[in-house]
Amino acid sequence: MIEPVLPVRVVDRVLDVPLQNAELPGFMLGAFRTEVGAQAAEHGIIYRPGIEGLGPCPLVRINSACFTGDIFGDTRCDCSEQLQIALQQVLIEPGLVIYHLHHDGRGLGYTQKLAAYKRMLEEGTDSFEAASDVAGRADFREYGSAVAILRNLGISRIRLLTNNPGKRSALEARGIEVVDMVGIVSTREELRPYLLSKQLRQAHQIYHHRNSSGDAV
Repeated sequence: MIEPVLPVRVVDRVLDVPLQNAELPGFMLGAFRTEVGAQAAEHGIIYRPGIEGLGPCPLVRINSACFTGDIFGDTRCDCSEQLQIALQQVLIEPGLVIYHLHHDGRGLGYTQKLAAYKRMLEEGTDSFEAASDVAGRADFREYGSAVAILRNLGISRIRLLTNNPGKRSALEARGIEVVDMVGIVSTREELRPYLLSKQLRQAHQIYHHRNSSGDAV
């Protein structure tokens, strides 16, 4: 379901702060603050090469924060894996990663996300059903801020690094041309039930491994 189209504006930005990480050489950090009405949110970006040199159709990953996976190394989801794959892709070709700090738990927030995790453990539900039980619906994310950031950077055509067609629809509804969706391949067999729930609930295109020819399947 595409969220209602509300006006989002960039109210502050900081660009070109070098990342000190030997595993991600040459990356730069940026930060954006956006507002929707009276509601403000902060977002990070990471990119290579310089933001002005990304070209007419860069590779873009819109990444939702996952404190349990990204910070604490929890392995029940593929969030941290997707982020690392996205960063490695941006090392190879011009692009950027937009990191939505307020998207933890598909926008539920950290407290309700952990409550959903407890529901999953106690009742054996998947993450979508547990979130709906806790918060009324499974996904609260909006992508208007990502569009505002892209437009602020002068980007209107992208290749979108995602398995989620909902992200593509949300961007295109706000005027960003998505010329291609580039899939992210999961390599952990234990995540197959979790990935299948994404496929069932949100029509994700699931790429779980590579065949002998190197193609994602």
